[in-house]
Amino acid sequence: MSRRKADAERTRETILDAAETTFLAQGVSRTTLAHIAQAAGVTRGAIYWHFEDKAALFDALLERVRVPLDEIVGEAVQRLGDSPVECLRAIAQGLLATICYNIPLQRAATIVLHRCEKLEEEHPRICMITRLSDHVEMQIEQLFEEARIAGALRTGISPASARRQLHGFLIGVCFDWLQDPEEYSLSDDSEGIVETLMRGLFNSQSV
Repeated sequence: MSRRKADAERTRETILDAAETTFLAQGVSRTTLAHIAQAAGVTRGAIYWHFEDKAALFDALLERVRVPLDEIVGEAVQRLGDSPVECLRAIAQGLLATICYNIPLQRAATIVLHRCEKLEEEHPRICMITRLSDHVEMQIEQLFEEARIAGALRTGISPASARRQLHGFLIGVCFDWLQDPEEYSLSDDSEGIVETLMRGLFNSQSV
């Protein structure tokens, strides 16, 4: 990489770091490119060199951090594939562990869940951190289908509904904890939280 290109990449990362800090402190809608430029120690022109507008900068910020859902689900299936209930327990525990210990993800999730009060227009990627990919949705729903066939899924809950409930429950836990991570230890409570989820989705003899 040429020195000029390396300098440009460093400037881009500096701008993204400044945007993250400013979005966390002020919220997305109340942050202007001028605020970000001041925090980054660059001109607005430097920001426009790298990003078309604030929405593009916001997209790039979230692109830097992705929940490793494919890895979490893949590892659980590979290790516990013969037991769909245990797979789903491991997936839930893995997701909570990731939000507890992955600080860049924690900060990005806080911006998405708590600092996007009102954007100037609908932002199609506002939920990219919380949304499941089609591939992951299919894998998780298939695990619930296998649990249903085995008689483990509670009567009246379809695999699709169970997948939505798992997702919504875990996002709700993260939403609550990220309001004030100092209030309690999510890592200490995560096992009990996951067990509550499991008891709601599966027959008592299966968990």
